[in-house]
Amino acid sequence: MDTGFGIRVLYKGAWGFAASSLLTETEARKVADDALSQAKAIAKIQGLGVRGQGSVAKNPPIKVKYKAPCQIDPFNIPLEERLSPILKATSLHKNSKQYKKVHTLEGFLDFQKTHKTFLNTEGSFIEQEIFLSGAGIKVIAINGDDVQVRSFPDSHNGIFRQGGYERIIEMDIPQNTPRIIEEALMLLKADECFSGEKIVILGGSQVALQIHESIGHAVELDRAFGMEISLAGGTFLTPDKLGKQICSKIVNIYADPTIEGGAGSYMYDDEGIKARRIDIIKNGRFVDFLTSRETAPCLKPAGTGKALGKRPALAGLKRGSNGSVRANGWSNIPIIRMSNINIEPQEGSLNDLIADTKDGILLQTNKSWSIDTLRLNFQFGMEIGWEIKKGKITRPLKNPVYSGITPDFWKTCNAICGKEEWQMYGLNSCGKGDPVQSISVGHGAAPSRFSKVKIGAVKC
Repeated sequence: MDTGFGIRVLYKGAWGFAASSLLTETEARKVADDALSQAKAIAKIQGLGVRGQGSVAKNPPIKVKYKAPCQIDPFNIPLEERLSPILKATSLHKNSKQYKKVHTLEGFLDFQKTHKTFLNTEGSFIEQEIFLSGAGIKVIAINGDDVQVRSFPDSHNGIFRQGGYERIIEMDIPQNTPRIIEEALMLLKADECFSGEKIVILGGSQVALQIHESIGHAVELDRAFGMEISLAGGTFLTPDKLGKQICSKIVNIYADPTIEGGAGSYMYDDEGIKARRIDIIKNGRFVDFLTSRETAPCLKPAGTGKALGKRPALAGLKRGSNGSVRANGWSNIPIIRMSNINIEPQEGSLNDLIADTKDGILLQTNKSWSIDTLRLNFQFGMEIGWEIKKGKITRPLKNPVYSGITPDFWKTCNAICGKEEWQMYGLNSCGKGDPVQSISVGHGAAPSRFSKVKIGAVKC
């Protein structure tokens, strides 16, 4: 159990923050004094106030208690029973000659329970209780110097969802393990991925990661203002890009912390702002950032004093915070973070999309990623590729990679699968801040198709 409290102070436009694990009145007063002293010192140095404003967007006081849905408390399940799906899955390759080239079959389980109390001097008193559950398996098959990996339900420690042990049951990991083992072994015999420009269909989990890296981080307003430049870099999506076409017209991407089961869900953020849906990309146009009470009032086009909301494409843009601030625990200062950043589904199944593709490749399950500090140039390595000819999958391909430039890539999106293929993905290791804060983030996505994508093969 990790218990403590943090206090954030705003003094003459400067923030101070201090925290402690000692829960006494004397310690609370000391921590408050420390935070105030820090804010006073910073105010003398910067002399500019909060983003040039000296104040933050106002918010009415809120008093509420919220408990996120959890059907089965994982901490009430005996340890052996809790581990059983992973133990069953990871034992399948033992004592089997058929699987002798399986070098490693590893599993992962993680459960977290967070009880958070938020109070401020404006009169808010907010309590939230949230469970987060995650699981996954990874198969590593080796033949000489050829190493192939397959993961389920996703790579990088699987999928995280809000909720209890019911989320692990839903994954049905033991049932899917034999298929993942077979695919890892199949890749040892598969051809290397070809190089060139192709039509590419990305599996749902990779669309989720593509959104995360090239859109989600890029629309954090503190990043656009240079507040993350020392660690995570900047963004190509500066405020003057609001209203501009950066994706094809079928692409609609939004943030929604209220989605049940999303890894990044909450009812109120860590500034006491009520969670709500926020349109980020509307019909391909960039329409809003993720904002805080500090940054939201500062959104104006470069070189003008006009409110962005007066531009026709941005008529709905609100000047208050849109509730996108979180800290990963009591010992860290709250900063702008992604919640659940999702792409709206269109229509059709993955099979329909494959059948409608004459010559292309289906890429599934991320293996590696790289993206520059402006979130422009990227390259993703994938666990498996499936060549598509005349609407049918013809063969597996190993070590595929694809690369692109964010707006150019998203402008080629010509199909997104429907609701039947759309699902919530989630990770628990999104890093940001200095010192770094890792936090849970969700992404709703469906398989999507892109044209003229550069692909190749790289062992990673």
